[in-house]
Amino acid sequence: MFSKEEDKMVDLGFNSISEGFDEGVNKALNFLTEIGTCYLNERKEPEAEKMVVSIKEIGKAATLQRMENAAVNAIRALEKLLQRSMEQNMQNTTVRVLLSFGAIGKTAAEQQMEMVARLAASVLGKSGNTLALLNKERETIAVVIGLGEIGKSVARMKFPDLSENTAICISCLGYVGKLTAQKSLEEAAVGVELMLQEMAAAAMQENLQDTVRSIASSIEEVGKNAGEENMENVVIQAASALQTIVSNAGNRYLNDASIAAKVALESFNEFDMINDEANIKKIEAIREMMRALWADSK
Repeated sequence: MFSKEEDKMVDLGFNSISEGFDEGVNKALNFLTEIGTCYLNERKEPEAEKMVVSIKEIGKAATLQRMENAAVNAIRALEKLLQRSMEQNMQNTTVRVLLSFGAIGKTAAEQQMEMVARLAASVLGKSGNTLALLNKERETIAVVIGLGEIGKSVARMKFPDLSENTAICISCLGYVGKLTAQKSLEEAAVGVELMLQEMAAAAMQENLQDTVRSIASSIEEVGKNAGEENMENVVIQAASALQTIVSNAGNRYLNDASIAAKVALESFNEFDMINDEANIKKIEAIREMMRALWADSK
């Protein structure tokens, strides 16, 4: 249950969006951030998560109304809560904040608000690097989901092939993927490859050949790093993703992308990996876990 003052401020945020009143939105965001920080300091995680959800919903609503400043301020408010939740080692809140960046960024991409989508992706990329280095796997997976959802939405908006936002999502996912492979965070590394594969599928639907080529290169790099660490499932998923791209790109006459993916796939010939039923089940379990996390964040 929210307090009366919290309810009042949430209502102020949404009403101010309806009226196009930035100052009212910012007042609500500042209040919710301050209260959320207090809850985190007191380790009241359920209450803190409610503040995160309210800020996320205000951010999404502002984006749908094309109120860029309000959407940016919602992301900045969530950044403050992210920093405090990480300091307090409160995993559930951290995951919820990270997925909230993805939700706002995805909405922004769908509204073709490039700056807001780019900010959300950049914040996620930076956070992912930090979390991977700290061996925070579940939190890193949340980053990967958020980046992938933004990236898929950017691709579907038919921006010029390999737009700046698409490149940022691919680059951030690739770098987080390399770090997770190096830190032996298997589920997170497989998650990166799964999201890159889904981005490639979205890009192929729009015939974005350069985007698909870039994704294939990132998948190859993550897989090769994983191979050096003997992470069988990650290598298998990399090969599987590349094989899917080879086939689907060829079917859509994206010949350059298909050839690039085929060349990347050949780099895994040196790895002696057996794709048995256990590997398939493990990878599918990771996919389902990621889908459940994202669905729970909506």
